[in-house]
Amino acid sequence: MRISFIGAGHITELLINHLVSDVMFEADDLTISDPDGNRCAELKRRFGVSVAADNCEAVSRSDFTFVCVQPHIVRKVIDELKDTCLRGRILISVSAGISTGLYRSELPDAVVARILPNPPSGIGEGAIPVTISGNADGEQVESIMKLVGLFGKSFIVPEDKIDIFTSLTSPAPVLTFFETMIDASVLCGLDRETSSAMVFQTVMGCLKMWEKNGFNLNELIVKSCTPAGTSVESLRVMDQMNFRAAVKESYRAAWERSKGFNKEN
Repeated sequence: MRISFIGAGHITELLINHLVSDVMFEADDLTISDPDGNRCAELKRRFGVSVAADNCEAVSRSDFTFVCVQPHIVRKVIDELKDTCLRGRILISVSAGISTGLYRSELPDAVVARILPNPPSGIGEGAIPVTISGNADGEQVESIMKLVGLFGKSFIVPEDKIDIFTSLTSPAPVLTFFETMIDASVLCGLDRETSSAMVFQTVMGCLKMWEKNGFNLNELIVKSCTPAGTSVESLRVMDQMNFRAAVKESYRAAWERSKGFNKEN
């Protein structure tokens, strides 16, 4: 399996690092292309990957090509690939808000998948939505899912729902909540190191309870609360501060922003 990456930014580094370090992928089978020669040289030095002269060469070397560029650069990449033989080639777009239809309208011979890897994908623990163009056959779909599965759990979803995952799978709001729990513990008198360890274990325990319980969160919340107890008081204050509404609005806003990328490009 030969893989190329168009764009040598953070996402490319994340994916290559996992492939080389954790999956033990052969670096000789990985190629990158980016106009920033210094960046390419850095990734070549660190991971041993090959560097293509341009995007067309990168595609010609590979079975799969990840397009890891900012949304506003996608059209330029597509224009560069128009004269490349793409029959049987698989392009995997990692750009938020860019539909497979944009690729298919300009590059009809290519099979196109669209994925949204999140940062945990870099350690093989991603939650990754996948949508695949209709011209892919069963074998190609299987190979795409096998490749994406190296980075975590992958889910085939309708393309009109994939923007929801952009906000849903971002770890930033989740990590912010964890950090706030630590800050609250420090405010109450615990040192930060102890607070961090306790919050981490609390989160891990909750996740295992959630998994074991069959993903019924409300039942777990009820069982965790004693009438007139401390947990009930915590939830009362969270409701008073409109915690749930704030979380919902933050995710909705990120979803709207993701949809906006598609309109802008």
